[in-house]
Amino acid sequence: MSLPTIVLLITLVSCCHGAKILLIPTPSPSHCLEIMSIGQALLKRGHDVTLFAVLSDPKSCVGKFDTEAFKEKVTVIIPDLDPSMQKTHDDLMTTLRELIFNRVELWEVFLNYLKPMIQNHCRAAMKDRVVLERLKKDNYDIALIDRIPGSECLFAIAAYLGVPTVAVASYLEARDTGMPLQINTFPQLMSGFTNDMTFRERLLNTLSIFATRIVYKVYLPYADYSTLDENLKGVDANSLVAKSLLFIENSDYIIDYPKAVFPNFVQCGGLTASPANPLSTEMKKYMDAATDGVVLVTFGSLIQGFPTSLIEKLMSAFGRLKYPVLFKQDKEGIRGNIKSMKWVPQNDILGHPNTKVFISHCGKNGFWEAVYHGVPIICMPIHAETFTTAIKVKKYNIGSRIEIFDDSVDDLFEKISQVLESTAIRQNMKRMSRLLRDRPERPADRAASAVEHVLKYGGDHMRPPPVSFVSYIYADVWVSIAVLGSVITTAVVCICRRCCCKGKANRKRKTE
Repeated sequence: MSLPTIVLLITLVSCCHGAKILLIPTPSPSHCLEIMSIGQALLKRGHDVTLFAVLSDPKSCVGKFDTEAFKEKVTVIIPDLDPSMQKTHDDLMTTLRELIFNRVELWEVFLNYLKPMIQNHCRAAMKDRVVLERLKKDNYDIALIDRIPGSECLFAIAAYLGVPTVAVASYLEARDTGMPLQINTFPQLMSGFTNDMTFRERLLNTLSIFATRIVYKVYLPYADYSTLDENLKGVDANSLVAKSLLFIENSDYIIDYPKAVFPNFVQCGGLTASPANPLSTEMKKYMDAATDGVVLVTFGSLIQGFPTSLIEKLMSAFGRLKYPVLFKQDKEGIRGNIKSMKWVPQNDILGHPNTKVFISHCGKNGFWEAVYHGVPIICMPIHAETFTTAIKVKKYNIGSRIEIFDDSVDDLFEKISQVLESTAIRQNMKRMSRLLRDRPERPADRAASAVEHVLKYGGDHMRPPPVSFVSYIYADVWVSIAVLGSVITTAVVCICRRCCCKGKANRKRKTE
């Protein structure tokens, strides 16, 4: 074998060497889909991917991706847990759904149920030491971790494994990432404001951002990570998050407002969106036959908690439409123009040219899939960031919003009909779709490229210098300016008083 051939073979081998990547999502189907979409893109590039699934059924996540071609590359690890942990998680999720549909305030849900849910999840993630030791021996190159409030324990697991991390989320707190403070142009997630705020809104936004940080600090449970490793005793969990090499957010400035970020922050809005796959024969026949258009209705896993009365209200409104309606719910059947199915290939149906409108709770994945395929969306916000998404839909006039609790059947029918017949909304959404898709890479591929970059070069060259909280909010600068201004003002006043007093004394002497 000639020397050039040997050199070429060595080069090919080194180029094709894949990294070992660990994915750790929180137990939510939508969050798992986000992180697994990046995993699939990395699989296609020749990397080995392991999904560490805690308190969740990985089939609902992995089963939606084409992993058949990568059987030797993808691994799913499920820890051996006490059945009571899974029961606790399922019971809490059931209670949360009930509270949502009973219209309990979000802050009350947060204070009463987030803490026990986090505690149960963290105990489950750290309980199976046999699995953790196996993960440690596997020597992963990097871990992609779902970042939500309370998921710090997952970053502690990565620290125990000795693996650098990438934080992945639908929304990342500015302080976590070191992002510059932008409270005047970027609203807090649950504030209900747009990026065009009045003085009052900016004031409330500022108070909301600081109050949120205090609540997280005081309320979220403290965990002693020394049970994993003595070296982790007393470690600040937030510092583990901040040390991540990369921050990947399922967002895009075209909808989520422009903001200043550092190079280690990558916006990849539409992680689960992709060109439509071919539909099944039956589904294709149904969609092709609806030449006037189809209304797609899905609410994700939330549909499991829908009261019968709300389902019936929706069905009554849908039944009055002149378009066929494809409704994902817990049963199969046909009622007039409504076809109910237990499962629908959401992204693929949104990619069909006959899909006219998408009605959803407006979770991040479904929302971005609608934008990617240019389908107007009607939001029915119920929890978390869905209210914020609904506000953005209205701001950019790419859909509408319905209130499932307050709107009557007539109201629902009227709002849906307006979106179905609106040329402006349809054109605005098509423009948003062009903006999103006119990029060199699809969102999941963009995230995969960023992961490969930090695998190759590390992340120090993209990281901002660490600053204290006082410096981060410019408190030291403004206090210094205030003190200096006070000193100068005091000095000027004293000088003026002396001059005035001296003038008065001189005039008095002349008078005498």
